[in-house]
Amino acid sequence: MILDCYKLLKQIERRPAMYVGQNTLRAIFIYTSGYYHALIDKGFVTAAHTDDPFFDWIADKLGYYESTAGWVNMIVAESMGFDSKNINWEEVFETPTTNEQHSISINRFYELMEEYKKEN
Repeated sequence: MILDCYKLLKQIERRPAMYVGQNTLRAIFIYTSGYYHALIDKGFVTAAHTDDPFFDWIADKLGYYESTAGWVNMIVAESMGFDSKNINWEEVFETPTTNEQHSISINRFYELMEEYKKEN
């Protein structure tokens, strides 16, 4: 999904809230997921591309033992200062995320996306 939506994600990067309504990584994910599914529905992307290796790549890159939390949650948790080796997801989800942490997670996502694109 990430590489299929790369051009759109680069447009969103400059002003996330203008495109997705909020300055959060989750809002970016939801917006681009809808866009990606529209690409599938219109036949621009085949359903075979729905198994996105970005989840596992992020988990490996950030030191998580698995990717089931999703790349958004892993990046946001890192931005909030949680340790990937001793992660307690209930605690992560119960902890309010500050505007600064949202901005940090968005910037971190774009850094990781560029690195992923170079490797793939």
